[in-house]
Amino acid sequence: MENNNKVYDLIIVGAGPAGLTAGIYASRGNLSTLILEKDGIGSMIMTHQIDNYPGYKTGSTGKEIYDEMKKQAKEFGCEFKYATVLGFDPYDEIKIVKTDSGNFKTKYIIIATGLGKIGAKKIKGESKFLGAGVSYCATCDGAFTKGRVVSLVGKGDELIEEALFLTRYADRVNIFVTAEELDCSNELKEAILAKENVKIETNAKLLEIKGNDFVEQLDLEINGEIKTISTDFIFLYLGTKNNIELYGEFASISSRGFIETDENMKTRTDKMYAIGDIREKEVRQVTTATNDGTIAATMIIKDILKNKKNI
Repeated sequence: MENNNKVYDLIIVGAGPAGLTAGIYASRGNLSTLILEKDGIGSMIMTHQIDNYPGYKTGSTGKEIYDEMKKQAKEFGCEFKYATVLGFDPYDEIKIVKTDSGNFKTKYIIIATGLGKIGAKKIKGESKFLGAGVSYCATCDGAFTKGRVVSLVGKGDELIEEALFLTRYADRVNIFVTAEELDCSNELKEAILAKENVKIETNAKLLEIKGNDFVEQLDLEINGEIKTISTDFIFLYLGTKNNIELYGEFASISSRGFIETDENMKTRTDKMYAIGDIREKEVRQVTTATNDGTIAATMIIKDILKNKKNI
């Protein structure tokens, strides 16, 4: 895992036209900016032909436009990392973006993840037992696990951080790592291996969550072998959350499943913005996405300059 101690001025989640435009404006405005993206993912990058983006010839591909936008952002100093975002801790002055590549620190967050997972593909049984043993947040639900058997599935620093938290309450903690090894920082590795009530399995894939009224069992494939284990709770760090589950604590979600913002792209959480197709609006085009990115980055730059003047 990377050492992610740097505090960025801005982290942008998503590298579509909205996120890339915000990255260009922010980095050109001398903000230390990190864009978190998934390799080869996004509606623009997969579009075979775009004929109506100003300044580009008819027949340009989405990948061509993406490449030029990314190149321009990099020229202004914007950093890029491939990562799956698993959650946020956005309430303190220094905010945390939790990913499968570690946790990243920032002063401002822009969510630019595209249409997102309005109805995300779930593990079998995940939706059925949500709130009845299925959770995505140990710090939220850990107190309910006192004296019980809990399991966690996922990878990265957040998985182990959440497992360590649960050892305060649970009688036994099972950790199923989806990677081939325990892929966390050495500090976390030492801490979790020192816990006597923890069992760790690597190269695991969760197949199904079972039970009656509450979670009772998990079917997993571990190193190619199908196993069924008993558990009272299952905490998932698989990137399977939909928009409501991933953002609903920090942003208002419309009836259609999109993030609601004001005209400056602000969500209801301070210094947290949403832009592009993830945002509730009527028109979703590359041009409207770049508009959102321009506004959000400009407002953040203005906010930082205003705060500096007040010091």
